[in-house]
Amino acid sequence: MPFIPYAVGAFMLLPFAIWAGLFMLFPGPKPGITDSPMIAALVAVSLPLALFHYIAALGYIANSMAGRAGEELPVWRPARLLQRAMAPLSAMLALAAMSALHVIGESLFAVAAVGAAGLFMSAVMAVARRPRRSAAVMAAPGQWVRRGVYALSTAVTRLPVIGRFWRELAANPDRAAPLVLINTALGLALIAVVFGFSALVVPAMIAAPLIFFLMMSLAAD
Repeated sequence: MPFIPYAVGAFMLLPFAIWAGLFMLFPGPKPGITDSPMIAALVAVSLPLALFHYIAALGYIANSMAGRAGEELPVWRPARLLQRAMAPLSAMLALAAMSALHVIGESLFAVAAVGAAGLFMSAVMAVARRPRRSAAVMAAPGQWVRRGVYALSTAVTRLPVIGRFWRELAANPDRAAPLVLINTALGLALIAVVFGFSALVVPAMIAAPLIFFLMMSLAAD
């Protein structure tokens, strides 16, 4: 019964369906994504991509239940056809959003940005349905990112004060890790006291891609 994971997934989407129905049913102003036509268009264009990955996640479970590899295309034919439709749907939504933005008088930049985003998402989904091709496409950028991070880490280790901490951390992590954590916490506290808590947004934004890279590296290894 390969459709059971998809039935469970559809049931989990029920609160979002109720929210969308109530959002369209009740009149009056609705602050949020509809305040900006460009943001509303980008959200609409990205919905097929979210559904594409949702089907892929459910397909992993359904394929495993059927004794097939989880990373293959969904075994259940309706799910496979629905997933295949997401790429052209994203492209069509992008064209419709571009036309709507042009009619209401949005700037050329907004129209082009929505169109480019929709076509890019459509291309990503088209490539993702071919595991060998997607792996080949991602191999080179992944190597470039890894080399860039390693080059950046090498440059950081050569800095006068911070570099010494990182070199010691690499040589003796058991001894240096607590000191690095304490100094990092004290440095963030000093930044918050001098510039306010809003200044912590900058270190957080810098740390986000580093943490993402670390997670991807650990998963790849």
